[in-house]
Amino acid sequence: MSKDINIIETTLLRGRVQLLQPKQGFHASIDSVFLAAAVAVKDRAQVLDVGCGVGSAGFCVMARNKTISLTGIDVQPELVDLAHQNAALNGFEDRCRFFQGDIRSEKHIEDNSFNNVLMNPPYLEGGAHTPSPEKIKATSHGEGASGARLADWVKYAHKKLRQGGHLTMIHRADRLDDVIMELEKKRWFGSLVVFPLLSHAGEDAKRVIIQARKERYAPFILRCGMVVHKAGGKYAAEAEAVLSDAAAIDI
Repeated sequence: MSKDINIIETTLLRGRVQLLQPKQGFHASIDSVFLAAAVAVKDRAQVLDVGCGVGSAGFCVMARNKTISLTGIDVQPELVDLAHQNAALNGFEDRCRFFQGDIRSEKHIEDNSFNNVLMNPPYLEGGAHTPSPEKIKATSHGEGASGARLADWVKYAHKKLRQGGHLTMIHRADRLDDVIMELEKKRWFGSLVVFPLLSHAGEDAKRVIIQARKERYAPFILRCGMVVHKAGGKYAAEAEAVLSDAAAIDI
């Protein structure tokens, strides 16, 4: 289906990850790279990228550990088609599989099977924003465009993770209360860690990385986080190491 949309070629991690993406609509951003950097994977781990898009975040995890196996799911068939192409483009096709489907009804991906789940859910709350007229962007940015809400994303992650497995998510800081409420609502997740991302020193955080474990409970931890840009707009050294050198974020 990707032949029906305009495609551009981009890279992440100084060319370590090559991507074909739609020219119009949602593009992989630094959020995908920061999310991937916070996923602490062990050798031969089974990793699930929920809302995988063209595979950007999952491929950034694979760039750090070439022994893992990646599964991805996305509701948009055009993006899943590109994820398959990108796996081949990066030489990852033997350790990747991607599915098109709705997380509320998907039946093909094994339950209770993954060491790690990562996700970048739509940031905008359903019914509280004006959707983009561009279909791919509307589905990627806003809850409800595909039918799934934040609660559905959390439920799906719990269903797919092994006992004690880790969920890692990036979201808007102003929706952190919604995320925590969903994670703890049915005691599906515990041991929450929040890692703020600040655009500049002295500013409020606009993004947060949240990590939790399936049915494991320890005190909540709020990390000091990371400043992304230094004065003048260039990336701060710690952020540059993540974005360019595939450095990990130790949560």
